[in-house]
Amino acid sequence: MRSAVLTGLLVLGGAGTALPAGAQTGTQVGPSGTDGPVAEALDTPGGLDSVADVRELADETAGDVGVRVGVVVDTNGAAPGGISVEKIIAPPEQVGELTGTVDDLAGVASAAVDVPVRLLADPLAARQYALGTVGATRLAPELDGLGTTVAVIDTGVTATHPDLVAPLRNGARRVLPGTTFLYGDPANGTPGTVDPHGHGTHVAGIVSAARDDGVGGSGVAPGAAILPVRVMNERGTGYSSDVAAAILWAHQQGADVMNMSLGAGGGEFPTDVARAIETATTTVARGSTAPTVIVASAGNDGPTGAPGWPARHPRVIAVAATDSADRVASFSTRGDYVDVAAPGVSVLSTCRSGGWCTMSGTSMASPVVAAGAAVLLGQDPTRTPTTIEGMLERTAVDLGPAGVDVDSGWGRINLPAAVATTGTPTPGDTSTPPPPAPPTPPAVRTPVRLTGAIDTAVVDRRRYRFGGWAADPDATPLVRITAIGGGRLTTIDPLVVGGRWEHTLDLSPGANLVCAVGYDQPSMEPIVLGCRNVTVK
Repeated sequence: MRSAVLTGLLVLGGAGTALPAGAQTGTQVGPSGTDGPVAEALDTPGGLDSVADVRELADETAGDVGVRVGVVVDTNGAAPGGISVEKIIAPPEQVGELTGTVDDLAGVASAAVDVPVRLLADPLAARQYALGTVGATRLAPELDGLGTTVAVIDTGVTATHPDLVAPLRNGARRVLPGTTFLYGDPANGTPGTVDPHGHGTHVAGIVSAARDDGVGGSGVAPGAAILPVRVMNERGTGYSSDVAAAILWAHQQGADVMNMSLGAGGGEFPTDVARAIETATTTVARGSTAPTVIVASAGNDGPTGAPGWPARHPRVIAVAATDSADRVASFSTRGDYVDVAAPGVSVLSTCRSGGWCTMSGTSMASPVVAAGAAVLLGQDPTRTPTTIEGMLERTAVDLGPAGVDVDSGWGRINLPAAVATTGTPTPGDTSTPPPPAPPTPPAVRTPVRLTGAIDTAVVDRRRYRFGGWAADPDATPLVRITAIGGGRLTTIDPLVVGGRWEHTLDLSPGANLVCAVGYDQPSMEPIVLGCRNVTVK
C-alpha cells in the first residue's frame, strides 16, 4: 500500500548515550581512534567549523568501519531547497564529541547516529492468506495498479474506512465519489460512498486497501482507485436495469476494470445487462486506452447450481472460489463458463464499521481477480480485456484435471507469472496451459518472541492516556498506537523505556478505537497488544 507510508521512528539521546543495536557501519577498514580523520578534525583548531568541513570529513570517511553519523544540513534556513544529508563514519569512542560539535554548527539542522528504519507491516497482513496465495506479496512495489480505476458495482463503499480513506501513493483519492442507481430509493443519484450493507466495502478492501499504513491489512492492488457504484440496497437486493445503468455509467467514467460480485443463477440473461457488457468490453471510453475488463463472481450454489449471470457472459471473467489449501470451495458454482479461481473462503478485508472482518463467497474471489487485472493494466494500460483474461488464464495454477475444468476453469490465478508474460491464448483455444512454475520454497520464519499488553487506560475529557508494557529478548521493542475516530486516523510510535510505553492522545468527540501493536524484531511480525473503545462526550 505505498501510499501514506509510515515508518517506525526511533529517537536516541545525544552525546554520551549508548549506541543503538544495529547502528549502520561501513564495509571497509579505515583509520580509527586518535589518529583518524575524525580525531584530526576534532583536534585541529578550525578543522570542523563549517558545513564545508562536514562535507569534506564525510568524503574522507566514506567506506570506513565505525558508526554512521547522519548530518542534516539546511543552508536556506526557513526557505525551501536547502536540505541535504551528509554521512560521517566515526569510531565509537568519538561519536559523542562529533555529534555535539557538528550539531552546533551554522547551517546544520541536526547530527545524530544513523539508525535503521523499516516499513511497518499492516497489523493484519499475516492473516491475509489470499495475498500470498495469488502472489501479490511477491510483486515489485510499483506493481500495485497505480493509474487504474476499478469500479465496484455493489452495495456502495464506506469511504471513511481508515484503510480506504488513505490516499494512493501518488497523493490521489483512493475512493472516488461514484454514484447510486436505486430506482425509487431516496439514495438514487447520490454518491456511492455510503454502504448500509457492508458487502461493497469488503470487496473494495480486497481490491485496494492501503498498504504499509500500519492499519488493518492491504488490498491486492493498493495503487488502484475505487469507483463505487451502488446498485443494491441495505438488504443486498436490487434490479438488473440498475446494474445495466451502472455498467454503462462506470464505462463512461473511464473505469479500467469493473467488479460485480452479484447476480442471479439460472433464468434468462437480462438483455439490458448483456448489452451494457458488450458496450463496455468492446468500446473505448473517453480518456481510456482500451475497453473495460469486467470480472464477476461465479455464484455460491455449489456443484449443482445453475450458471449465474453476469458471470456466464462470454466477455466476463467468471471467478470460482478457493480456500487457503488451494481447494475449490464447496459452495462455488461449477460450470463451463468458469474462467479462473481465486481465494474466497474466510477472506479478511474492510468492514463498514471501520474494522476488519472475514467473509466467504465467490463475491470475495472476484475482486482478487479484478485487482489482478488492475495490476496488469498498471503495467500496460493498452491491454484489452481479451489480453488480460488470456494472461490470467495461461499462467494460472492448475488445480484439477489437466487443462480447463468446470470447477476452477484454467486454475487459480498466479500474479507473478502473469506480470512476467505477454502471451494470450488464440481465440477458441482450449488446449492445456503450460505447467505452472514450481512453488517458491517457504521462507524460514524467525520465532516471534515479543510479548506485551495494555495496562493503563485513563480518559480525562478528550485526553486519553494509553500505556502498557512490551518485552522482546532480541531488541528494544517497537510499538505503534493507532487511534481511529471522527473520520481521522492518528498513529504514534511511543518510546519503549525499561519495557514501558505510554502516550497521551487527543481523541475526537464520539466513538474512538485505540489500539496498540508491537512489532517483533527482527521478523517485524505484528502482535496486537490490545484495543480499547473510547467514547468522548
